[in-house]
Amino acid sequence: MMSQDLKSIIYNILGGIIVSILTAILIYLRHKCRHFHLQRLLGFILKPEIDAKIVYGQLTLPPVHNTNGQPISHPFVKPPRNGGALTLQGTYSITHPISECEVRATSYLTSMLSSPGNTQPNVISDTDANALLDCNLFTLGGPGTNYKTADILASPANIFIRMSHNGFSLHSGEALPFVCDQTTDYGFILRITPNQFPKRSWIACAGLGEWGTSGSAWFLSNKWRQLLCAIYPFAYYTSFMPIPDFVAIVKVTRGQDQSSDIVALYRRSGKKLKNVK
Repeated sequence: MMSQDLKSIIYNILGGIIVSILTAILIYLRHKCRHFHLQRLLGFILKPEIDAKIVYGQLTLPPVHNTNGQPISHPFVKPPRNGGALTLQGTYSITHPISECEVRATSYLTSMLSSPGNTQPNVISDTDANALLDCNLFTLGGPGTNYKTADILASPANIFIRMSHNGFSLHSGEALPFVCDQTTDYGFILRITPNQFPKRSWIACAGLGEWGTSGSAWFLSNKWRQLLCAIYPFAYYTSFMPIPDFVAIVKVTRGQDQSSDIVALYRRSGKKLKNVK
């Protein structure tokens, strides 16, 4: 007969195996659940064959001249490592500068899209993406700096928001009461489904200032579950209703992307706009 000690050892081994299997199943289901809800918010499936493009605004430095009227071919300098006075140890040229806020925003979105392990986003400039429409887009910056953001705002599917240097307004023309100051910036997260490509999503993260752009991208990347629940709680908890297009206005403290929070939220309801916050 098998001794009691041997039985205990076998039971412990079997118990450990069962716990390991259940833990693996739980981790897998948690991953799939996160994957499922993120797809619902973004509006497209996260698969290797599904392309997602992060579009930054390509800028150009106009001709710069010195006090003698001579052109400066290398107008950029490297700031000191620890601050202090600027020492001209070298000058540099950049054909197309990129805004630092869009670099931050790109890193946030890349982390969000890559975390499920299926989608590797393609980072591209707005000039290179100028002709692209039949694709999933994340655009960074307002219509003045990003042609694809301008395309999104001009789309017939955008029944939500307009943007100018003076601020945001609803598509109806009603001005939104959000004004930047020395400590506060505002941005928006806009998702639309283009009429001609109903299986695609166009998402814009844009701010009145730099921190509005990067702060809105941070919120989308790190607080997407909170955003998903706020857009349509019933659809979120039932899990079978689609998440409609939306725009979220985000407030952010300058210099602190992680301070961003929603101050206004609208979703599509049929052909109309519904204020949900």
